[in-house]
Amino acid sequence: MESRRGFIRNMLGFSAFLIFGSRFKWKKSVLAASSSSSDISSSSARQKKTVNDPAVSVKYCGSYNQDEVYASILSGFGDIGFHVPRGKKVLLKPNILGQNYPDQAATTHPEVIGALCRIFSDNGCSVVIGESSAFYQGGGTEEGFVTSGMSDVAKRYGAKLLAFESTLLRKITSGQVLNPFYITEAVFDHDLVVDVPKLKLHRLARYTGALKNLYGCVPGGAKQLYHKPYQERPDYQEYWAKPLLDIYQAVNPGLIVLDAIVGLDKDGPAANGTPRKTGVLLISQNGAAADIAACRMIGFDPLWVPAVAEAVRRGLADPEHVRIIGELPSVPYDKLPDLVHKKGMAKKLDDYMFDQLIVEPAVSRSACTKCGICIRDCAPHAMSAGKSGFPVRNDAVCIRCYCCEKYCPDGAITLHGGGVNHLIRAVRSVAGI
Repeated sequence: MESRRGFIRNMLGFSAFLIFGSRFKWKKSVLAASSSSSDISSSSARQKKTVNDPAVSVKYCGSYNQDEVYASILSGFGDIGFHVPRGKKVLLKPNILGQNYPDQAATTHPEVIGALCRIFSDNGCSVVIGESSAFYQGGGTEEGFVTSGMSDVAKRYGAKLLAFESTLLRKITSGQVLNPFYITEAVFDHDLVVDVPKLKLHRLARYTGALKNLYGCVPGGAKQLYHKPYQERPDYQEYWAKPLLDIYQAVNPGLIVLDAIVGLDKDGPAANGTPRKTGVLLISQNGAAADIAACRMIGFDPLWVPAVAEAVRRGLADPEHVRIIGELPSVPYDKLPDLVHKKGMAKKLDDYMFDQLIVEPAVSRSACTKCGICIRDCAPHAMSAGKSGFPVRNDAVCIRCYCCEKYCPDGAITLHGGGVNHLIRAVRSVAGI
């Protein structure tokens, strides 16, 4: 059994390395794709919040008992002066990296989401749980909802599950470095976006929490694509924080509930890390402040984490003026070694292996009815009608968001991956993870 577990950890570590540590090989021309109908500036779409002396409530929570989590969150709301709205549309954004189980500590625990569903539904709000998993597996994000326990929570509280690949996308043109980029329209369709991350270590980001979690609002393989312009930079690990903050600011969540009851230590962000009981929930209306508090709790200098340092540079929080309400425990986590930039054949192998992870949409002419929905709804306009009337995909414009598969009412568009993609999916299926 122990050798089997070791094999599983190694395979998960391998897949996480490919996703988060490899070099990315995509056409830069994709980032120049235009969509006049969906252009928007994030500053005009989401109102900025004040950042002077942001408060972070630290609530001890010794278990994932629903009543304990519920009481802790409500108490935290009182600490920071957050008033639960009535009759609003609420989007909960957990971290569902992939098709993992709650006890692996790679995803936000379902009882944290359940407590939030309970609180908002009790106040007459409609609740949606939305996510797009980090890389494609059979069943996609929907299967991640099942394995992570979110499907059961949604049934219990009457919440809706929403895979962001099934939504329309909005083009954002206000990024400081990532410009343009596309995120789910769902964040603009709701009155309140609640960022519900999991405290984890991260091979690329060093630590992942509130700021990094909203990268999941980028659908499908576009997450990998958006690494491309920066992958060759010698300061890539530090610089990658800039596009992360572009996306965070575009979404601009109104509330953060950070699940640190059990975090992920030793490795991450995939399930090859080690669950670590940390025993708290961090609640704030400022993602940078929440991450500053979390970093201090696990023994990290907040400014050592690139996303936090970038948030501070952008004036989203000042580490010296974050107001901690409650006792912040000291639970030291391991620091992961920084990424090593590879060259020569090692780099070529990384490029090849990464390419194998990406799945490509393909149109079946025998099933296609030429309805044109995929052409109409493709945000970057990568789909067009060919001479025969069947949709044709422009490889240089396609952002690999995988949305067209969901848009097609006839199931005529399917996703196809390479050999390594199938290998990883097979290992996960056999291992039940």
